[in-house]
Amino acid sequence: MTSTSSKVIAVLGVGPGLGMSMARRFGREGFAVALVSRTAARHAGYRDDLAADGIESRSYAADVTDPAQARDVLARIATDLGDIDTVYYGPATADLGGGIVALPDAGVADVRAAFESTVLPAADVVAATLPRMLERGDGA
Repeated sequence: MTSTSSKVIAVLGVGPGLGMSMARRFGREGFAVALVSRTAARHAGYRDDLAADGIESRSYAADVTDPAQARDVLARIATDLGDIDTVYYGPATADLGGGIVALPDAGVADVRAAFESTVLPAADVVAATLPRMLERGDGA
């Protein structure tokens, strides 16, 4: 089913704070909202909250730090709602083992772990969405 909305936002790493704030803000502007998080446990509540505000949304469970899952979920969103116009990337990382280490105390392994769990997955998402945005001459 294709969205009746003119624009689509993919909120990657949706949670009760910033992710839902982004969903509400863009939804109020007429965007169809795709909510993505590692588990679907909170999705029904998120969709209900958005629906109460008249916001169209769908939810998807995927670990967007995994390149294959990220590409798959982005393709499903495009199929279900239409071309993605905006991507909000905000997944919390649970892959840092010992947690966040202050930069003065960080060794190469600490920096590599943070980079691999946050920056590289974001770059994969850009690689999956930017070409279509460039073709259309629109997107964020």
